[in-house]
Amino acid sequence: MISIFFFFYELVWIILIPILYILSRTSIPKWRNGFKQRMGLDLGSFPSKPLWFHAVSVGELNALIPLLAFFDGFNIVVSTTTESSQELAKKKLAHKIDDGRMKLIYMPFDSPSTIEKTFMVMKPEALIIMETEIWPSLIYTAYKKQIPIAIINARLADKSFNNYKKAYFFFHWIFSKISLVLAQTPEDSRKFLSLNVSSEKVFMTGNIKFAVLPSSKKDQNPDLKRSMGFNYGDLVIIAASTHAGEETAILSMYQELKLKHPHLRLAIAPRHPDRFPIVEELILSAAKLKVVRYSKTPFKKRSEDNELLKSEDILLIDTIGDLMNFFAISDVAFVGGTLIDGIGGHNVLEPAAFALPVVVGPFYYKNTDIVEQMEKAGALEVVESKLELKEFMELLLESKERRVIMGSQAYKIVTENRKILKTIADKLNEFIIKESNVVI
Repeated sequence: MISIFFFFYELVWIILIPILYILSRTSIPKWRNGFKQRMGLDLGSFPSKPLWFHAVSVGELNALIPLLAFFDGFNIVVSTTTESSQELAKKKLAHKIDDGRMKLIYMPFDSPSTIEKTFMVMKPEALIIMETEIWPSLIYTAYKKQIPIAIINARLADKSFNNYKKAYFFFHWIFSKISLVLAQTPEDSRKFLSLNVSSEKVFMTGNIKFAVLPSSKKDQNPDLKRSMGFNYGDLVIIAASTHAGEETAILSMYQELKLKHPHLRLAIAPRHPDRFPIVEELILSAAKLKVVRYSKTPFKKRSEDNELLKSEDILLIDTIGDLMNFFAISDVAFVGGTLIDGIGGHNVLEPAAFALPVVVGPFYYKNTDIVEQMEKAGALEVVESKLELKEFMELLLESKERRVIMGSQAYKIVTENRKILKTIADKLNEFIIKESNVVI
């Protein structure tokens, strides 16, 4: 049964890869970068007997990077899937890559032949996957080669879990080959157990994203707000990780609220870099609004003499790695991927670490546990519609006390969960020493 599945799975990829290549050269140019590596080609040489860490995108990579510090004695390969995560990795891991003990690659397609080729060239001693990347060929090939497989910060959204259950006759076999699961929540642990991961392999260690957040509240530097183009008295809404269909609602809300709150300011950080020009055009098309791209301003010089943004300016955050600074100077945070269905939400802990009140839409199924925990604590508000978004934002703008209370509750949740990183590192280190043949 397994061999029949992988025979047809390979055929699917044989058909799919040429289509993806054509799209990368035409309508989706962001797929062009690293396409050869995605094919298992042009991988170059690898450090000897590396640990292979995979983080699909920016969020997972940001959570992974501090963990890597616990494994400085090992050779490491880091793979990511998105262009923005590759850029971030090159920026944040440059010193490790330069010394030759770490290599960065694009994650290969899950074609059985491509994955086989990658393992043959890389020869990893262990495969460590962040969160939810359950790829059949990846898991199966590692198992065949007796390479231990760990899933850390593991989670399964209800939708994914239900899909795996529907195909249980196949996926129960794949899940049974996983060597270690470090789950975010008890519910995630239960899901992995019900998908045939042995109970002695599953541990509930919590969400690593708690542990890798900034360690101090916002306003730690009172001059930061002005140095980034805002007046001290401005009320700043940060709309983070937004997607198509959300910016329109945010801009409409902002224009209405601006009539009552003349000192209100807005910064928008689209989730994907390829949408920066699209969002810029969207802002320019709105009545009486102008756009300022952060990458083209003098604000990054962090000078008291910076020219301030004008009242009608919307700041478009079109850089990678600066979002934390904007959380630090904002008063309210909206986290995107939640007003429209099909995304499932993004990291609500980042603004919480800066004691910001957090607002999300109704579609947060990828972050259900933490959203509900923060909502129960009064740190986060879930709005069901664009109208509710405007109404609740208005409540926050009119009440500093409400903003402070929500922000304090958000910060409290973060600070109570900071020991998770060491727990995960210890458990993973124990696993690597026990299951692999790597020599430090």
